Amino acid sequence: MIGRYRGIRHLWWIYLLLTSALAAVYVIVPLNGGTRWIYVLVNSTAPIATWIGLRGHVPARRGGWLVIGLGLAFSAAGDVIFALHTAGGNEPAFPSSADVLYLLGHLTIAAGTAMLASRAGRTAFVDAAVLLTPLASLAWILVVQPTITVGGSIAARFFATAAPVSTLIVVYCALALALGIELRAPGVRWLLTGLVAWFVSDALYTHQGLTGTYTEGGLIDLGWMAMPILLGTAALHPSMVAATPHRSAVHALPLSRALILFGAALLLPCLHLFWEPRSDNPLLLGAALSMALVAIRLVRPIHELSWRAGHDPLTGLVNRSLLMDRLALELSSMPPGPAARLGLLFCDLDHFKDVNDSLGHDAGDQLLIEISSRLRAAVRDTDVVCRLGGDEFVILMPGTTEEQAVEVAERVADNLGRAMRLSDGTEFFASLSMGLRTTGDPQADPDTLMQDADTAMYQAKAAGRGRVVRFDAEIRAGATQRLRLDADLRRALTHPGELYCVYQPVFQVGDGRLSSVEALVRWRHPTDGILPPGVFVPVAEASGTVAQVFALVLKEALAEQRRWHDAIGRWIPVAVNLSPRQLTDSTAELVLAALGRAGTPPDMLTLELTETGMAEPSTVDAALGPLRRAGVKIAVDDFGTGYSSMARVADHGWDIVKIDRTFVAGIHHDPARCSLADAMIKMAHALGMVTVAEGVDNAADLQALARLGCEFAQGYLLARPVGADGVLEIAIAEPEIPAELGAGRLQASQL
Repeated sequence: MIGRYRGIRHLWWIYLLLTSALAAVYVIVPLNGGTRWIYVLVNSTAPIATWIGLRGHVPARRGGWLVIGLGLAFSAAGDVIFALHTAGGNEPAFPSSADVLYLLGHLTIAAGTAMLASRAGRTAFVDAAVLLTPLASLAWILVVQPTITVGGSIAARFFATAAPVSTLIVVYCALALALGIELRAPGVRWLLTGLVAWFVSDALYTHQGLTGTYTEGGLIDLGWMAMPILLGTAALHPSMVAATPHRSAVHALPLSRALILFGAALLLPCLHLFWEPRSDNPLLLGAALSMALVAIRLVRPIHELSWRAGHDPLTGLVNRSLLMDRLALELSSMPPGPAARLGLLFCDLDHFKDVNDSLGHDAGDQLLIEISSRLRAAVRDTDVVCRLGGDEFVILMPGTTEEQAVEVAERVADNLGRAMRLSDGTEFFASLSMGLRTTGDPQADPDTLMQDADTAMYQAKAAGRGRVVRFDAEIRAGATQRLRLDADLRRALTHPGELYCVYQPVFQVGDGRLSSVEALVRWRHPTDGILPPGVFVPVAEASGTVAQVFALVLKEALAEQRRWHDAIGRWIPVAVNLSPRQLTDSTAELVLAALGRAGTPPDMLTLELTETGMAEPSTVDAALGPLRRAGVKIAVDDFGTGYSSMARVADHGWDIVKIDRTFVAGIHHDPARCSLADAMIKMAHALGMVTVAEGVDNAADLQALARLGCEFAQGYLLARPVGADGVLEIAIAEPEIPAELGAGRLQASQL
């Protein structure tokens, strides 16, 4: 595909040059049998050029172009038939099969243009009707009505009238397209210019036909040739992929006013039906005045429509629709060469939600306006700054190098690093997480480039915020892997058995007895084998499926807990990990309902929440308060690796602190680790909480924890994660101590 695209990249100007030269020869050289076939040749190349453009550029919405190509083929076939009729000096009959094909060509090209304009919505078509009505009034007075009164057969009068009417339909569809599209793309301008040239030539031909002054081989024929030449060039130009407007909900005129203008423009033609003045001059003058008034009335609303459809109303920056058009245009016009590149800088304001929540949305809007101003000041004149929505911005950098793109990112960071003062005197220091994506490939897909820059931005957030991450192959591979895992995980949630639980036993440090178990989810992936939670839980958190994973684990763990109770006659407490991403008002309802169905006492369930999950205390309290009041225990997991604030834990008054393995491993010979663990244990005891040491893999570490007063421990020294039956075996075997674990446990219990 890349080779094919590059092969036709510059074909458009070769086609335009050759066909224009042939058109000039046709007009300059006196008409003869040979020059007449030049006309046919030029017009016959347009459908071929359109087909080549479609095959090479592969636009997202190709239906309209296919129909336009079909219409060009109808018109070219009509030219061939007409030339065959006149080659021998004979006057063709009217109407002939050529006229049928010409009419089909008009209507088909109009339909294709309407298909391209369809995404512009009702506004573009209503405004196009208002603009066209005065022109149609003049056409009625000057062309259509005189044609109807000319003698001849019904078929002759039908085709004579159908020609100008169908041309007006083409112009109407072209106007609708023009009102809904970004006109900076060369392909769009050539498409519309070709349609207008076709209309002008048809109108002049009809008028000269009525007066008997038309001669073959003149400038009218040149206008007819301009249509296929320009449409073929538009189809071959790479920017033809941007010839589809973006839907807009903005209305230039209220429907009532549009109808008033529409009716005013029809007033003169209707008057002409009942009053035939000696001269058409008063009606023509009135129609011209009507056109001028309508145009004046529409200039400002249409300008406003065009601006609002492509810009953010708050900041005045380009919006996503216009950005994607500009991006496609810049890719299509990217000069060849390895040094030519295009850059995208995807920016997200860190912690913007805190501003809205604490200071209000008015302050947030002030901040966004100030940030927009600083972004404009940081970029080059040729760069485009876009606000996607919320606190997300994108900077398009055409004609850049890797070094220049990095310089822009650094200037953006510097400009936003200075204090911003809001109207109430509050100072705010903004921080942006930025993802940088550059490319030198003119065939690159705009949507993919945006997605790549977005992915790099999220990598910047994950790496600590307030930094720039450049997109590379490794990030792409990671993003692809996450997408695949997300799809597979959604499927696994509907296939029982793929997600299942193993249980990490937790023992009392003093006597080595089983205290509880922690439920750990595993994924039996069809192709990747057994996957631990660290591989797929972050994907579930990002995609929003983590709540479904939690519900599945909770249901299975409570069911096994009931089975253990029925087997040994006592409850074994179970701990289940809870993701901070799923803390909502419905969390307590879900957990209490699951406890009720299983018949489990609430105090036999512990929910483990990582320390970073306590970043929003109000959210945590609202979600977990009803559970604590019901008796469910709450454990702070991986303590010491997040905000490291015992005061934050104390605010909640929770039950268990789990000391992370990073503070446990090597504690017996590392005084610093020992001091930290000692402080954690003492603070937990002072607050009425118990402690659990994670990752105990060494007997000496277990002895050190016992000396510090840690009550519970889990780790490979004591037991690896086991299935539900393994938990039952450990529980039944007590008070006996497994031989392979005896030394470590006995030493700990004798301290």
